[in-house]
Amino acid sequence: MSFPRSRRVFPAVLAALAAGVLVGCGGGGGSDSSSAPLPSAAAAPVSRVVVAGDSLADVGTAGFKATVQSAANPARGYPIYPEIVASSFGISSLCNYFSSPDMGQTFTTTSTNCTDFAVAGSLIVNPPTHDGDNSPFSLKHQLSTAVDANGGSWRGGDLIVVDAGGNDVAALADAYRNAQAGSASDQAIYLAFLAQQLSASQISSTTSQANGGSVAAGLYMTELAHTYWDTIRANTLDRGAPRVAILDVPDITLTPRLRTIIGNIATAQGSAAATQFQANVRSWIAGFNAELTTLAAEGGSRVVVAPYDEEFSAQIASPAAFGLTNVTEAACPPAAGFPACTDAALDAAPPPGLAPGWWKTWYFSDSFHPTPRGHELLAGTVNNAITRAGWR
Repeated sequence: MSFPRSRRVFPAVLAALAAGVLVGCGGGGGSDSSSAPLPSAAAAPVSRVVVAGDSLADVGTAGFKATVQSAANPARGYPIYPEIVASSFGISSLCNYFSSPDMGQTFTTTSTNCTDFAVAGSLIVNPPTHDGDNSPFSLKHQLSTAVDANGGSWRGGDLIVVDAGGNDVAALADAYRNAQAGSASDQAIYLAFLAQQLSASQISSTTSQANGGSVAAGLYMTELAHTYWDTIRANTLDRGAPRVAILDVPDITLTPRLRTIIGNIATAQGSAAATQFQANVRSWIAGFNAELTTLAAEGGSRVVVAPYDEEFSAQIASPAAFGLTNVTEAACPPAAGFPACTDAALDAAPPPGLAPGWWKTWYFSDSFHPTPRGHELLAGTVNNAITRAGWR
């Protein structure tokens, strides 16, 4: 989701909004293409997997993956979900198209033969101060680069896998939470954030309602679903892609990062305020996912939405059923950063009462990302959706 090690994407987005660069840029959401017919594409058996998204799908832009590292094989590491999906089709490895030796400050291309375009920290709506759609942090840039690298159209044996939105809703939650504190500058930042997708009249009409800040956020996420779909459609189906698997957005309030925020709200404002915040965020995500599912239906048999939200929530609710022993804490030491969070280091210092290998049944590596076991479960969600779509 966020860029590994620092998780500074969300504050960076809010700082950009504080500068006022996005104020008045609203109205970017609604789909205007739902009535256009989609071109058909003859599908051959899957022979190539192309990936776009955030850190969940990033196989090494910064030189490592956002999960536990393999001390014995740091270059290859443990497979993350798109690699597991690809291997189910006999594709032995994915490599990262983009490379960034300085944690996202600059980017180069590793190899034009690489088909994983995902970059940790990516957003559906990347702000202009982050170079907007000209940056690999933009999902649109990733997908347009991918199709251009393929000569402007897709092959019959291609499977495109896309995940995004987790960083967008986390940044929205941060902006909303800060605005609730009552600072005029924080409220201005929140309104500017909303203006990335909403018009001035939409913002005015929603924020004037009871619980208006959350109502506006819900509308923002609905519009964001349109932007997500329009971006995917324009760069995949409209370019002849035969198969597109899209992940919906999981309930991020179940991550350690959001659990901590919710706990802080409960301490400062009481349990009712914490419960309301969680309910608000969940309603925004549910609205996004429902709209995405409706929009994606126009892709017919060429599109499947993998129910990440539903299955992730089930795994957190009933961990033992999925071979999990801890779904609330992060396995990696908070200050370590992913490069230092190796299997060997974790085995050498297990929590009290646990034996080496303990982390293999924990869901979260850090406060926002899965362990290798979490990725196995996510890959299962995607693979099952692909199988149900008849793409095997």
